[in-house]
Amino acid sequence: MATREDRRSGTETRAEILRVALRLFIEKGYEGTSTRDISTALGITKSALYYHFPSKEAIVTSLLTERRKELAELVEWIRAQPASPDLLRRAALRWIDGTTPERLDGMRLMHANGPVLRNLLDDGTDVRSEFEQVVDLLVPGDATPADRLLVRMAFDTVGAALLSAQRTDASREDVLAAARRATMALTA
Repeated sequence: MATREDRRSGTETRAEILRVALRLFIEKGYEGTSTRDISTALGITKSALYYHFPSKEAIVTSLLTERRKELAELVEWIRAQPASPDLLRRAALRWIDGTTPERLDGMRLMHANGPVLRNLLDDGTDVRSEFEQVVDLLVPGDATPADRLLVRMAFDTVGAALLSAQRTDASREDVLAAARRATMALTA
């Protein structure tokens, strides 16, 4: 019989569900992963899974919620900074340096399942569209479209490095080092 110490709290169970679901979504694809696959990998019943998440869509939404929180924190940090010529570089490097293994896995999920997830989340919850706040804070109102793209690119170097690293033996550290170097070059 399981003791209280052997049991996970609800928060721990939710976190484990998210970790396992993310791994499966990356390995098998969103559409190729069922709630049964997730519950089996966790060693729980589907009803126990549904206690924490009413659907597979709710799991994906929850996975992306953390990314939105990180983005909101970045926006607040930028707003608190004095205007300076190096603000774009400092903000972009802060974003890259805060990239956790979980954020990289979330990016892999989006890269591998982009069209399906964009359709699924077509309710205004797309982090990429929310990123316009960052661009607005870092470029003047009369900036050209090319200037705005450059700002977006300075923040998207991790995604570019992640795509470039596919089918290579590059580690997470290599991906982040390449992204950092690219951002430094873009913001020189």
